[in-house]
Amino acid sequence: MNLSFFDKARGFVSEKATKRMLQLAGEGKTEELASLFRTISGFAPAKYHRESLALLADMIEADDPFFGFFKRIAREASPKCLEKLIQNLIVNFITLGRGIRDRKEKELGVHLPNFLVISPTMKCNLRCRGCYAGEYDTSEELTFDELDAILTEAKELGMFFFTFTGGEAFTRRDLPELWKKHGDCIFQVYTNGTLLDDDMVRTLADLGNVYPMVSVEGGVRETDDRRGTGTYDRVMAAFDRMKRAGMIFGFSATYTNESAPYLTSDDFLRTMIDRGCMAGWFFQYVPIGTKPDLSYMASPEERVALHQKVMEWRKSPEFPIFLGDFWNDGPFVDGCMAGGERYWHIIADGRVEPCVFVPFAADSVREKSLVDIARSPFFTAIRNAQPYGDNNLLRPCLILDHPEVLRVLIETYGAKPCHEGLGRLLGGTCAEGLDRYAQTLKERFDPLWENGEKERYMRSLEREDKARYREKMEKRAGVCR
Repeated sequence: MNLSFFDKARGFVSEKATKRMLQLAGEGKTEELASLFRTISGFAPAKYHRESLALLADMIEADDPFFGFFKRIAREASPKCLEKLIQNLIVNFITLGRGIRDRKEKELGVHLPNFLVISPTMKCNLRCRGCYAGEYDTSEELTFDELDAILTEAKELGMFFFTFTGGEAFTRRDLPELWKKHGDCIFQVYTNGTLLDDDMVRTLADLGNVYPMVSVEGGVRETDDRRGTGTYDRVMAAFDRMKRAGMIFGFSATYTNESAPYLTSDDFLRTMIDRGCMAGWFFQYVPIGTKPDLSYMASPEERVALHQKVMEWRKSPEFPIFLGDFWNDGPFVDGCMAGGERYWHIIADGRVEPCVFVPFAADSVREKSLVDIARSPFFTAIRNAQPYGDNNLLRPCLILDHPEVLRVLIETYGAKPCHEGLGRLLGGTCAEGLDRYAQTLKERFDPLWENGEKERYMRSLEREDKARYREKMEKRAGVCR
């Protein structure tokens, strides 16, 4: 791995500090813990991360509700999971990884993603309504050696965080060995949870660096209606196993017009926390998979309601959980992350999509290096087009919020659909419906952006010192020089 002497020294000091941090967090000594966050911030290579870690120290001292999430992890997670979380996430991903990527970008003259999403298989043991991956070919899979080579190359470029999805990733029984081999990385795995039996949970708990995010659509009715009778109970049983094992895990919920009422209820989130979830991810239903149905999408008004509810939960000490809201959290990640701006999606046959929900590809990891894929005209054009015609980062999505831009990019750069049925997105009633949906979203979200959320994002720009990031972020915020 391409680590300089200074990198190694900085990582060593951070590791020593984080071991002390674990002890303090477990003992609830917030004053000393905040001091250690400030110490670690001094070793981060980028101003953005230095100031972000210092901000976390401020939040700890003020007993900000968000700090409840950290206290829960310190109290409930096993020592092995805690050590891997801090060493692999804070030291490797944030501290060392950013420094490596900065040097590589300067050396190679290309922008690199900071993490990858990988689907090692498209096979699944369930058949869920509207699954985005339900129409992929399941006959090809990347081999263990190919996956190993991808992770090794990615780490050389400064990536230590990977999301595995599918299909159902746990149908691949060789993956725990892969995650063990790359024990210096964090692996977030999206799963339906039905294969997280006692043996698998023991294996993952022993690894400490794998964090399952289990699909749940709300309560029993919502989950079983979409995923099959008995699925909810199997998911709850998996939650109970992982909680007893001290694992770090969470939920993944698809927001539809049927699940929206319960998913935005306090009862739902309290249930997830009580079951042991330390993180939760909300995804909008996107009509790209099995039997695409625009009527199944959450309405623009329901999407606004989710955004407002998540912001409310984050301010309340009653809900000590980390929440991610796609795509309403665009301001927290500078808008769209696709095309390698922050990540891309490698599917099981090696082709590379700009996003999990934009299933068109022009390149393959079986034919090109990660660096060459980052340089590809298709991905470069996607990055250059962001923020897709306007600057409202509450509407960052290439497929839901700006479908007209997606169609132009696909036609211009000859990207090919990765499964059957995607032609519906490019023309006909489905395309027309997405355009109408995007226009209504604009009408609902633009007032929110202009009346406070844009100003909050502008303040975050002050934490960034890297010229390219500042320029891109300012462009997204509509700043004119």
